Amino acid sequence: MRVRTRKAVAMVVAIAIVLALLFSLLVVFSETAAAHAEMRRSAPNPGKVVGGMVDRVEMEFRDPIRPHQSNGVALQYPDGTRVLTAIEVNGHLVRGRFDPLVDPGQYTVIWELLDDSDGDWATEEFEFTYDPAAAPPEWLPASAAEGSGGNGGISGSTLALIVIIPVAVVLAVWLFWPRRARGKDRR
Repeated sequence: MRVRTRKAVAMVVAIAIVLALLFSLLVVFSETAAAHAEMRRSAPNPGKVVGGMVDRVEMEFRDPIRPHQSNGVALQYPDGTRVLTAIEVNGHLVRGRFDPLVDPGQYTVIWELLDDSDGDWATEEFEFTYDPAAAPPEWLPASAAEGSGGNGGISGSTLALIVIIPVAVVLAVWLFWPRRARGKDRR
């Protein structure tokens, strides 16, 4: 009777591990597939107040951006006027250049870019506030063109899920698997 119980427990644990690994892989591939032209960082930063000489916006993306004539970065001024910037695409780094800002207020950066990894278009926007008396933005380093986070590899959080989920499932099965009293098993 004991041998059958151990085999059953081993089978349930094996099935739980396989299901947990399959679920982890689903998480990994859904995270990768959902990230079209994901912006990692920018200057000015979204939601920040910047000052000094602001004549461009710089954005670093998770994957390289494909140079394309339809790529665009627009700047919307506080009065609602929109202007297209002079755009530069260099690997993971995109710069949009415009005349230096002089009027304080909230500005919106709107971009539409072609993701080189999957060929899909992505459009997003973010806002920053310009106050001439504030500190200037911290511009991105030249190394941002190479990307700071790899080219679509598995992130640390995804790797943690791949390890944590199977361990949690095995522990849950072990803790909650019905056990018979030892006295009853020995007849």
